[in-house]
Amino acid sequence: MEMKYLHDNAKAFYFKGNDIGCLLIHGFTGSPAEMRLLGEFLHKQGYTVKGVLLKGHGTTVEDMEKTTWKDWLSSAETELIDLMHKCNKVVIIGLSMGGIIALNLAERFKIDAVVSIAAPIKIVNKKVYFARIIKYFRKYITKPEGKFEYVKEYCIGYNKTPVSTVPHLLKLIRITKRKLKKVKAPILIIQSKNDKTVKYESAEYILEKVGSPYKKLIYLKESGHLVTLDLEREKVFDEINRFLSDINISKN
Repeated sequence: MEMKYLHDNAKAFYFKGNDIGCLLIHGFTGSPAEMRLLGEFLHKQGYTVKGVLLKGHGTTVEDMEKTTWKDWLSSAETELIDLMHKCNKVVIIGLSMGGIIALNLAERFKIDAVVSIAAPIKIVNKKVYFARIIKYFRKYITKPEGKFEYVKEYCIGYNKTPVSTVPHLLKLIRITKRKLKKVKAPILIIQSKNDKTVKYESAEYILEKVGSPYKKLIYLKESGHLVTLDLEREKVFDEINRFLSDINISKN
């Protein structure tokens, strides 16, 4: 049976380029659409790009309800292994929960660089920490309408969160926090101070805890949580490109 997607842009994508592969991982309740403009930009620079669709995402919220943190992590891991077979060097770039998954994979696989964007170590909405109790009273939490006017065709995700999946997100964060000191690949951390979902101190925590000899933190001022689609997206793309050039990931 063919899968039904929220939108064509919610599907996984693959752009063949040189022998340096960029694995792009979207966020919790989101879809590959969040990473597509970044993917197109990186492909123009010559890179091979793979946009992952995490299990349970991009289709229906009921599909997501049936998944756990292990499913999301293994979706990304399968695509990483595939990209490692196709390319000589691999960079993992993750947004939000995708940033947490990127860090987790960077600890377990020999990759060449990692970019963590708006990765949640600390979450603004305190209710998430009570999800284990809330799930007995409410199945879904509707997301507030964002003031999002920029690239709506790429802002594709669920408009509500299945409460039963929130403890899985928190578990994935806890497990990954313990692994940070073993992350050795060069790392770029990007975080907006105007993020209403993730506390900006999350970025400082990652910077301090990772074991990478080369690490860099960039703060944004005007963007919300989805910085790959927001006002400063071009700055984000340029910073990632500059980082890859600074650590001598050759494009030849």
